[in-house]
Amino acid sequence: MMRRLALLSVLGSCLILFLSFTAAWAAEAEPKVGLVLGDFKFTKVITPEDQKYLGLDKEGPFGLQDIKAPYVFLESFNTTCPHCLAQAPVLNNLFTLVEKDAQLKGKVKFISAGQGNNEQAMQMWKKFHKVPFAVVPDQERALSKAMNFSPYPVSMVVDKSGKVLWVHIGSFDKAEEALKEIKGVVK
Repeated sequence: MMRRLALLSVLGSCLILFLSFTAAWAAEAEPKVGLVLGDFKFTKVITPEDQKYLGLDKEGPFGLQDIKAPYVFLESFNTTCPHCLAQAPVLNNLFTLVEKDAQLKGKVKFISAGQGNNEQAMQMWKKFHKVPFAVVPDQERALSKAMNFSPYPVSMVVDKSGKVLWVHIGSFDKAEEALKEIKGVVK
């Protein structure tokens, strides 16, 4: 009798846990064009060069409104994600293409936000992948919460209000294709 009660208790607990995870997962929806991320903040950039690149006036927390550009390319990633690892050189190439494009140069600033990653992990990522744009730790997952979406990678172009103008879920292989799509939304 006691064994049966213990087994039923364990099974009931597993069912409750499963249903709560299913409900939480179902609550997330892929970010789409038109979504407004709201007023979220990153804790800090990891280098003075990144602070200068973004045009931030001071160290510490910052939001999209603090960045000196009308558009921001945001990447939500994690250092342990194999898809993010494969995308790193593609994003470096996309950044170079944007910087060489007269229509986009100075209008779009890039930020890769390490979801759940600390500053040390971001420093290693930036150095190992020779990332030429801003990389920020996002241990509290502010970007994921703003999107209401936690899988990665997710790449987006947003305006100063946080409105998503372009989004790509998952990694992409060709920087040139992303560049063409981004040029279609940046005015």
